[in-house]
Amino acid sequence: MFIPRMTWGNWLFWGILAFVGVNFLWLGWLELYIPQWIGALIGFLVFLALLIFGPREREEVEEGEE
Repeated sequence: MFIPRMTWGNWLFWGILAFVGVNFLWLGWLELYIPQWIGALIGFLVFLALLIFGPREREEVEEGEE
């Protein structure tokens, strides 16, 4: 699976969307069996994982710095 390199702001946006998406899926399928706060916790963990482990853009290296 290929994940593009994006800026921190892009990963923040996608992390928020993932949090909302996990909560909507939780409400639709699992809320009858498991409480919503657990879905919010899982959504938050997905959000943090995207922010921390999402690939960042490579920094430009100037000539002579290597």
